Amino acid sequence: MASNFFLFTFSFISGMLYGMKISIRTKLALIFFAFACFMGVMTSLIINSLVTNQIINEAQGKVKEDLNTARYVYNSKIGDIDRTIRWTSIRHVLKRGLKEKHIGPVREELSGLMAEEGLDFLTLVDKRGIVLFRFHHPRSFGDNLADDPFVKASLEKKPISGTQVLSGSELLKEGERLARKATLPSIPTPKEKGARQIEETSGMVLKASHPVLDFNGEVLGALTGGVLLNRNYEIVDQIKNLVFKGVKYREKEIGTATIFLGDLRISTNVMDKEGNRAIGTRAMKEVQEHVLGQGKSWIQRAFVVDHWYITAYEPILDVRDKIVGMLYVGMMESKYAAMKERLILLFFLFSMTSMLVALIVSFLLSFMMFKK
Repeated sequence: MASNFFLFTFSFISGMLYGMKISIRTKLALIFFAFACFMGVMTSLIINSLVTNQIINEAQGKVKEDLNTARYVYNSKIGDIDRTIRWTSIRHVLKRGLKEKHIGPVREELSGLMAEEGLDFLTLVDKRGIVLFRFHHPRSFGDNLADDPFVKASLEKKPISGTQVLSGSELLKEGERLARKATLPSIPTPKEKGARQIEETSGMVLKASHPVLDFNGEVLGALTGGVLLNRNYEIVDQIKNLVFKGVKYREKEIGTATIFLGDLRISTNVMDKEGNRAIGTRAMKEVQEHVLGQGKSWIQRAFVVDHWYITAYEPILDVRDKIVGMLYVGMMESKYAAMKERLILLFFLFSMTSMLVALIVSFLLSFMMFKK
């Protein structure tokens, strides 16, 4: 296609020059110059395409690797919670308390421990799933959690850990403080699909549950606990520090990480225009439809709050393999756009210089060829 365009251009210029009353030397120089211009333009277009593709592909490859790191950090936190619940569930004080139906010693033994471990909730149930004690909300007990997938599995001697979404009423049973922490206003965001509610009261939690067994291996009850991710920035900041190491571009963090409940940011280090964490904002419509709607990863540019980023998103699944949110990492596109512009400018200056040299050489050659 390019060769056909060149032939057409060459023929057109030759035809124009043929009808003009100028010397053969000048005509030849102009044809050389036209050829040099054509080659310069074609080279610039090719270089522009190659540079753009190379830079964008490298950036997308990096965010894809960064997403793997983010997933590792997320799963490691689940593993930490699981280990805490497992080692706590084998304590003799729990076994004795369940057998004797006397919770006082259990409360005294574990209250300090739970504060050290940083769990937002910890609940002890008997073998029927009836709540005996909530360590962060002692006055709330007697309800039945047998249908909770975590409690149900552990009462069947199947330890379990993972992600779960709890409703506002479920969080309220664990304490008013936790329910208030989970509540987020939905903030209108450019390019979002459209908010379905003014306020989000549900919370995403990382949770584990283990059976409490007697010395014969019989189930006495279960211990379940975890952390709320709404307004909890431990994971996203750890991801940012591991992956982006505090690198800034024009006084702004180049890399960000986010945990979404559905398409709503509940934990993020993306900042809004006022310099606050952009919790309560939503993902771009196309991302929401691709990741939440189709269950596929999104690894390309996306509009994040108020800037374009080179991004990677993947679905977050709960223990029932239902898509409940998204995990995101991204880098500011402006840095790579500026890098691309600088490279293209250098190639353009090089091309213009080459064309100027070609013009001078063409005139010199034509002068020498037709010198009398």
